[in-house]
Amino acid sequence: MSNFEIVIGLEVHTQLKTESKIFCSCSTKFQSPPNSNICPVCCGYPGVLPVFNKRALELAVRVSLALECKINQSIYFERKNYFYPDLPKDYQISQYKMPLGERGILEFPSGKKININRVHLEEDAGKLIHKNDCSWVDFNRAGTPLLEIVSEPDMRSSQEAFDYLTYLKLILQYIGVSNCDMEKGSLRCDANISLRKKGDPKLGTKVELKNMNSFKGVRAALEFEVKRQANALENGEKITQETRLWDVEKLKTMVMRTKEQAHDYRYFPEPDLLDFSVSNELIEKEKALVGELPIERRKRFLEEYKIDQKEIDVILNSIWLADFFEQANKFYSKPKELSNWLLGPFLEQVNTLEKGFDSVKISAKKFAQIVKYFCEKKLNNLSAKKALCLSIATDQDIDSIIEKEGLAQVSGEDQLSLFVKEAVKENPKPVKEYLEGKDQAIMFLVGQVMKKSRGKANPQVAREMLKRRIEK
Repeated sequence: MSNFEIVIGLEVHTQLKTESKIFCSCSTKFQSPPNSNICPVCCGYPGVLPVFNKRALELAVRVSLALECKINQSIYFERKNYFYPDLPKDYQISQYKMPLGERGILEFPSGKKININRVHLEEDAGKLIHKNDCSWVDFNRAGTPLLEIVSEPDMRSSQEAFDYLTYLKLILQYIGVSNCDMEKGSLRCDANISLRKKGDPKLGTKVELKNMNSFKGVRAALEFEVKRQANALENGEKITQETRLWDVEKLKTMVMRTKEQAHDYRYFPEPDLLDFSVSNELIEKEKALVGELPIERRKRFLEEYKIDQKEIDVILNSIWLADFFEQANKFYSKPKELSNWLLGPFLEQVNTLEKGFDSVKISAKKFAQIVKYFCEKKLNNLSAKKALCLSIATDQDIDSIIEKEGLAQVSGEDQLSLFVKEAVKENPKPVKEYLEGKDQAIMFLVGQVMKKSRGKANPQVAREMLKRRIEK
C-alpha cells in the first residue's frame, strides 16, 4: 500500500421530507401496504403528465446553500433511460446537464474540506423484495423526491469517507430536510474508489460500490476494495471499471455489472416538464432557514460552555440532545455537571427505552433540577439516578418523587450516627484492615452505612464519621 494513493468519491442519495411525491400527489408515508401509494403518474402510464413538487425544490435549495453550492437559477429535468424491475417507467426523471447546485464545500470540524461536485433532484425507484425463491415489487417508493449529492474524489481513506458521511448526515438533519434513516432507505450511498501511484496526477480506473446499508458497511467495503485493487495492481493486473456489490455476510465485494457511461442512459430533456426558475426570493427564504450548522454550533458550544470537545461532539451528534442540553443550561448554568449527567445516567436510561429520545417525557427544566439537587447534596448519586429513572418517561414532579420515595439525602451526623456505630460494630475485619493501613476497607464500611440508610446517606459525611470513630 505504501506505493499507492487511495482516491474516493461518494454519491449520497437522500429522500427529502415531503408529504407527497416529486411529480404527483401520492403520499410518501413509510411502511404503507405495498403498492397502496401509487397512481398512473408515478407508475408512468401513457398520457399522464408530471407536476413538480415545489416543496422538494425548496428543500433541495436549502441543502445546496448549506453546502455552499452555486445555485443554477434556471434548471430543467431530463430522462435517464434504463431498465430495472422496480422502475415502472423504464426511465427516471433526473438532472444531468443542469443540476440545481454546483461547486460546493463540506468542511469537517477538523478543518478538512471536501469539494462537492453537484447537488441534483430526481425521483426514487421502487423496491424489490426477495423471499420464498421469488421477487416482489413494491412501487410505493417510486417517485419519492430524491436528492443526490456527489462529492469530488477528495477523500484519501475509508475513515475520511466515514467522517464525510457522518457529518453530511448531521447537516441534513440539522437543516430539517431528511430523517436520514438508512434502515428505512431514506439515506443511501454509493462509493467510487480507485488507486494510483503516489505522485501520479492521473486518476486510476474507478470501481463503484453499492449495497452498503450502514456507514460502517461503507468503511468496511472500501477497506476491502483497497486491498483487492492494491493486490491486483502489484501483480500487474488491470482494474476493470465496474459496479460491485458489498456482501455483508462474506465481507467482500462481488461483481454486479460493468459500469455504464452517461451516453448509455441516453439522457434527453423531459418533454412533459417545463424549464424552472429558482427565484431570488426563494433562495433568500431558504438561506434563512438553513440556520446554525453543526460546525458553527460546535464552535459556539466550545466558547460558551467550555466543556471537553469529545463531550460536545457526542452532544451535537443528536439535534434532540443538543437542544435539550441548551435548554437545561437555561435553568442551571453548570454545563460540565449537566454534560456529565446527560452523557452518563441520562443516556443510559434513554438507551433502554423502546423508542429512544421519542419516549423521553422529562423536561429539560426538571432534568436540570435533578442535577442541581445532586450538586447541592440534596440527593446522593443513587437517589438522583432513581429520581431520573422515575421521571424520564413520565415527567413527574421531582420534589413529589423525592418525597414519595424518600430519596432526600441524609447528611446530619445525628441521623447517621446510629448507622455508623452499627457498621463498625458488625464488621470488625474491615475495621482491622483499615487500621492496618488498607484505606479501601473504609469504602466497604461506607457501603454498609448506605445499605442501612437505604441509599440516602451522604457518602462523604459517612466516610468522615467512620474514620473518626475507628481512629479515636
